[in-house]
Amino acid sequence: MRPPLLDSSSVLAWLLQEPGADLVGSMIGSAFITSTNMAEVITKVQRLSGQGLECAEDLVEAGLTVVPIGWREIHAVALLREQEIRLPSSAAISLGDVTCISYAIAQDMEIWTADRAWANYELPVPVSLIR
Repeated sequence: MRPPLLDSSSVLAWLLQEPGADLVGSMIGSAFITSTNMAEVITKVQRLSGQGLECAEDLVEAGLTVVPIGWREIHAVALLREQEIRLPSSAAISLGDVTCISYAIAQDMEIWTADRAWANYELPVPVSLIR
């Protein structure tokens, strides 16, 4: 099984020991996260504890691979935002979510998330809810 692409909600669930943490913890050492999603994780942890950068360093040291977002990956952003326009506002997703999905599409990867709003989108890659 190819390691998954984690969105920020799944990494935060693991860090905060929320439901789904065990599943994410089993893959954190070989999984991937986009640079945008890592920035979201850093921001949230910084607000909670003032330890955002230290947390990111610990995640990378544990084996989580941070992948950059480039032109190839952002191609799908407009298509995802087009889908979003047709959905209720409760189905809105963040820029980090969009870049995560775009990267997964470009790289043909499975995504792990705790965000149930993703179920509203028609995506060409598998999305697994961690809880």
